[in-house]
Amino acid sequence: MEKKLEVITANCPQDHKCPSVDICPVGALHQEGFSAPTVDHETCIRCGKCSNFCPMKALVLR
Repeated sequence: MEKKLEVITANCPQDHKCPSVDICPVGALHQEGFSAPTVDHETCIRCGKCSNFCPMKALVLR
């Protein structure tokens, strides 16, 4: 089974620009305002950089 990036909105404070959006090497993370980021699963390469970088553990590669 292939891993998939999930956004755990309960862990995301949603009160600032998500720092992990800029870490994604392929631009698969997007954020509207200060909402929790969304994932473009077609673009995501499942490298884990964003999930490793997220200080709140709101991005999980499962």
